[in-house]
This record gives sequence, structure tokens and C-alpha cells, in this order.
Amino acid sequence: MTETVIPWPFGLTVREAQVLHLVASGLSNPQIAASLRISPRTVSTHVEHLLEKLNCISRSQLAVSAVRANVLLLDEPTT
Repeated sequence: MTETVIPWPFGLTVREAQVLHLVASGLSNPQIAASLRISPRTVSTHVEHLLEKLNCISRSQLAVSAVRANVLLLDEPTT
């Protein structure tokens, strides 16, 4: 068995994919920052990059695009 690395669609980085998932989950920038242990300004920069890469003009449009493209991360299982 071999492992093949498949790049994220839209040229997303892993961190951008994480931020996109949290945006689509309805979290605010401060909530995303706390969740990922990064600054709110860094989250804002990631959101700006996401808007550009996915050709969107709003956070809600980002969420819709992410769902349509099936690029959301799976939720962690709960026990």
C-alpha cells in the first residue's frame, strides 16, 4: 500500500481548510482564533485569502461554496 498526498482544492493550505470549516460552522473570527490558538488578525488574513481563492464576497458565500465543493473537514467523533 502506498500513500498519495492529494492537494486541497482551490490551492488551500491546511490552515485555510481548518478556518474554512470553522467559518462554515458559523464561528466568528475571535472564536476561530481561540479554537486554533492563533490571533484574530491571523484569522482575518486567512478569511481574506479564502474569499479570494474561492472567489466569494461574503462568509456565507464561503460556507455555501465549501459545502458545494465538498471540502469541509469531518467533525471529530464524539463519545
